[in-house]
Amino acid sequence: MNRHRGRRLTAMAAVLVVVFAACSSGGGNKTAGKAAKAKTAGSGGVLRYGYDLGAQFTNTFDIGKSHGDCDQIVDNFVYDSLVHIDKYNGNKVLPALATSWDVPADGKSITFHLRTGVSFTDGTPFDADAAKWNLEHNAKNTTLDDFTHMTGVDVLDKSTIRINLKDDFAVPFLDDMGDPGRMGIMASPKATDLNSHPIGTGPFVFQSYSPGAKISIRRNPTYWGTKPKLDGIDYIQIGTGPPAVTALRSGAVDLIRFEPESYSTLKANKNVQVVAQPTGAYLQMQFRLGPSSPFNDVRLRQAVEYAVDREEINRVVNEGLGQVASQPFPKTSLSYNPLVANLYPHDPAKAKQLLAQAGKPNGFSFKMVIPGGNITNMERQGQLLQQQLGQVGIKVEIVRVLGSDIATQYYIARQGDAFAAEKLGGTLDAGQIYGQYGKFQFVAIYNNQEHADLDQLGLEAQSAAHIADAPKINQQAVKIVMQNAYEVPIAYPPQLMGFDTSRVGGTMRGQTDICDPPDLHNLFMK
Repeated sequence: MNRHRGRRLTAMAAVLVVVFAACSSGGGNKTAGKAAKAKTAGSGGVLRYGYDLGAQFTNTFDIGKSHGDCDQIVDNFVYDSLVHIDKYNGNKVLPALATSWDVPADGKSITFHLRTGVSFTDGTPFDADAAKWNLEHNAKNTTLDDFTHMTGVDVLDKSTIRINLKDDFAVPFLDDMGDPGRMGIMASPKATDLNSHPIGTGPFVFQSYSPGAKISIRRNPTYWGTKPKLDGIDYIQIGTGPPAVTALRSGAVDLIRFEPESYSTLKANKNVQVVAQPTGAYLQMQFRLGPSSPFNDVRLRQAVEYAVDREEINRVVNEGLGQVASQPFPKTSLSYNPLVANLYPHDPAKAKQLLAQAGKPNGFSFKMVIPGGNITNMERQGQLLQQQLGQVGIKVEIVRVLGSDIATQYYIARQGDAFAAEKLGGTLDAGQIYGQYGKFQFVAIYNNQEHADLDQLGLEAQSAAHIADAPKINQQAVKIVMQNAYEVPIAYPPQLMGFDTSRVGGTMRGQTDICDPPDLHNLFMK
């Protein structure tokens, strides 16, 4: 039996986190200098990208230490991964630094055939030895817990490696190589300080980092793939929400990710191109169970379900642009279970009835963690939940924790009784519920929500002989989650970005999830 799917520790550090939801030695300086000098007539210029370093960046470029999925908004422009997931076209696994791969029938290994003729920007060749070093280095990061399935890496020849697994985990492992990409990212094994000076093979080269203020990268003149039109990107510290919109309108930055409350304003601005990207991002409330938890009684959890007005939250938080959620998967997913679609309609009277049945006729109190940093949509959602629950007698104390600290403070330190934020969507449905409720999974452990029945179904879904068999298994798991009210589904919001067309030309594809990097390949500065 395989023991799958730790789907990203921060699978709830950004669970979260809409959260939003670094300068020194090594040969990379020399290459960066060349890239900076490459600016000539007709070149693409430097894009100023409004990015909340405080909430989105965990202050390291070392994949062996990074504990935030939103780090990849920068990292994936400097590094390449073994494979990519094409989230714009059916979540297909695409070649990157690996040109092809083989998976045996037992699913207990993956053989990667590596791209030849590629070097890191410090001149170090990318080969099988470099790939092996990276996989073993990245595996030291305990937040990338799917590495617990890896038993070793064999170098078969200069351009071929085999990853050996202790169970039939090859398909989910391959998926996680490219989504979110941190597991399969390749850095120079000769780099002396990956923590503050990344050296990769990506389309851009690291130039400088001012903590909390700015990250600068420049076009890699020796990039093996199709080069971007931009000469570089400067990630400028801008708070998420209204500060980002103000910065774009004032000309302080050229491109931002923004929240739904600003959609109408920016859509009406003739100088702003708005890009709305449908995603699997998921607004939810997680419960922590355990000895001192008020949520051990299913009737109290169900009372919360009935007290929450999801339509109001979607209208206020998402400007009505999202899809109201009734379960962990949207209607577009094959794992969506119509049998539980309206299990908990907004019904304050029913909530009060359940409170009385549970011996809490006057309600109860709990602490609810939300992502901090004055993120407007998270603040609005938190306050609405507080108000709606308060109407049935449930008193909510809001505790704010920065997105970069969610993993350590909410999960590991067990601060708070529940967590309301935006969970990252995934490319493999079979791992979503398992990652939150399976045995030995990070989120499940620290929420005290390891459930044997969901663990079993998660394993079956991920090891299904045919991927088409997995949705029916997932539907069974969805039914268990919702009947037991293990979480509160709220809505599925789109991801929104905008750029100033008076300064930026070309086209872009937006973020496919909270922490996914956008496709900036065809943008240029006018």
